[in-house]
This record gives sequence, structure tokens and C-alpha cells, in this order.
Amino acid sequence: MTMTQTFDIEHNRLFSELAAILKEDIVKIAGKCNGGKSILFVYPPKDEDAYIAKAQDVLTEEQYAFIDLRNVFCQFITDMGMENFEECYQQFGEEVFFSQNYDEGTFFHTVIEQIQAVFSQGKIPVLLHTGVLYGMNFSNINIMEHQVVMASHIPLVVFYPATIEGEQIMFLGKKPASKYRCIVIR
Repeated sequence: MTMTQTFDIEHNRLFSELAAILKEDIVKIAGKCNGGKSILFVYPPKDEDAYIAKAQDVLTEEQYAFIDLRNVFCQFITDMGMENFEECYQQFGEEVFFSQNYDEGTFFHTVIEQIQAVFSQGKIPVLLHTGVLYGMNFSNINIMEHQVVMASHIPLVVFYPATIEGEQIMFLGKKPASKYRCIVIR
């Protein structure tokens, strides 16, 4: 079997598993993920472009809305203004991205607003290019445990570039990832 055939088989298996889970009732999904409402779709970081292209091909706009975190981050900086961002980052450091002291005005808050906007359309939000979160003082668990996600009657899908080391998922092959509050497809 060639490398392409192996990739295609794995690719199809993961997307079939995602489709099966998304057909389940939200109560059943929540029961499988400790009350959470999220699906962590794990794939090798080197194959991110292929997985995202497949997702954009098979997940229809009628049911799903893609949230590209690269674009959200660029818009966050544009809205804040580069000078203001630099000043805030010098003064507050990583709290510009996520803070226990305040929510509004952070990148995390912007991501949650994007998710909430998709929920309000009755669609399933799909987070893409989540590698942008690396080093931002928050991770998938902060998003998955946020009240907007936990209270939703619609699941959140998080495309997650990671390696698998035994039972441990390593975000971008570097940082242990939480599997709590979500169903993991790997």
C-alpha cells in the first residue's frame, strides 16, 4: 500500500467518524464528553492543509461555519490597531490573549464571540488553524469549557493539529492537550 493510499484510508476513517458523531443527539454527545459539547478532530500537523481542504469540501455551508483563527487573529490586531496592540502586549503580556482578570478586549473573547455568532445562526462552528493559539496563554480546554460552548445545543468542532504519543495528544507535537469535555477523533 502506498503512502497516498494509507493517507486516504486514514483521512476517510476520521471524516466518517466525525459524520457519525455529528448525527448524534447533543445530549448523547454531552454524555460522552463529561458534559462538554465539543469534538476534537486530531490530525498530523504536516497534513493540516489536506484535512482542512477535505473539511471545506464535505462540511456544507448550510450546516457548518468555518472560523479560521488565523484570520480572526489578524482581524483582532487590525481592530485593536498595531500600536495599541504593541503597547498592551508590553504592559500586559499574554493577558492580551487571555486573562483571568478580564475577558473583553482579549483574543480569547474575540474567538468566543465568533463561536457564539455561528451558534446564533443555528450552525456548527468549526475552528480551523488552531495552531495560532500556541503560546497565547489559553488552549482548547478554555474554549471547550466556556459557558457559551457548554450551554449550546449545538456541538463545536475543533480541528486540532497534534501528534499522538501513547495515549497523550501533543498539540503541534509540543504541548500536552486536554481530552476533557470533548469527544476525541484521532
